[in-house]
Amino acid sequence: MSRFFSNSARSLVRFLGFSVDKLPPGFRDATHNFTKPGGVAEQELGTLKEVYIKSRNGNPVHQSHFNREDKAFVISARIVGSKATRTCHIYENGSGTTRKGEDAR
Repeated sequence: MSRFFSNSARSLVRFLGFSVDKLPPGFRDATHNFTKPGGVAEQELGTLKEVYIKSRNGNPVHQSHFNREDKAFVISARIVGSKATRTCHIYENGSGTTRKGEDAR
């Protein structure tokens, strides 16, 4: 299990599960963008405390199970914030969802 801490003046986020450093470059940047201070995850879930990147058979990139019609590849991450904890989907372009049925933003 990987333990990586992201530091900012406003928060300290602990990254667990699949290593952020081992993600494909586009998804690595997208994960940092989605979870950055002021990013989509923080706006929806409050100050972030923990991001657990899930993987299946050692590969975190997969097609959405939230929306079977969406054929785009995503990363699933369980994100713990000060207001809520949710499994989020993060797209390679840095957008993502914080709940089932939601449009990526």
